[in-house]
Amino acid sequence: MNTAFANHFQCDFKPSESENRLHAVAQQYVDETETYDRSVCTGPIRRDGIMPATRHEFALVNQNAKKVLNRLCSCNQEFTRAQIQRAAARTEYRGMPA
Repeated sequence: MNTAFANHFQCDFKPSESENRLHAVAQQYVDETETYDRSVCTGPIRRDGIMPATRHEFALVNQNAKKVLNRLCSCNQEFTRAQIQRAAARTEYRGMPA
């Protein structure tokens, strides 16, 4: 087998320090928004967290999500807004204690 190929494509994957920081920011976004959502929403709890039951709850959670994202973007300027949003979308909700 070609050694250069094996070294390049068959190695152990290790995320970079930047990727680890981005994942931590995304996880913080998910945790903070879900905590807030649980404090205002009265809808059902689904696989990805609690759902708003009314338009008012929906507006509150969206407003909070924008505030959290803005704060995280300003505190972590090494990442673009789009990078944080993509990472947060890929971050799975792990569930919170009841």
